[in-house]
Amino acid sequence: MSAIQLRDNRRCFACGPDNPIGLHLEFEWKGNRLCCRWIPLPDHQGYAGITHGGLIATVLDEAMARVLWDRRVPVVTGSFEMRLRAQAHSGAPVFVEAWLEGGRGRVSRCRSIMTDADGATVAEASGSYVHIPGG
Repeated sequence: MSAIQLRDNRRCFACGPDNPIGLHLEFEWKGNRLCCRWIPLPDHQGYAGITHGGLIATVLDEAMARVLWDRRVPVVTGSFEMRLRAQAHSGAPVFVEAWLEGGRGRVSRCRSIMTDADGATVAEASGSYVHIPGG
């Protein structure tokens, strides 16, 4: 099996600034948590006015992977689990926090949470991220 080469071309669907249809997520560190504010657009809905759960998963997965990428650890998602708790509404901001929970060898475990403007939990996720040597 050949080595995987991971190259950033600024077109990542979640965070790529050069992707015209992407989410354009921007992250910042607050203590040991990576944070993001995102406003789902009407184009991001599944049912009328409700953000598609797959996009919520994308945002939470991206945040967890970025916890490691920001530490210069190239990773790919090994496993991902999400629990939806409430609706995220189109046009209403949501807030994401992600953090490193632990790891062993070439696998790191992260967690993330998405809340609405009132602080109610929209979704929670956990994932395992596989380190790619020289990625």
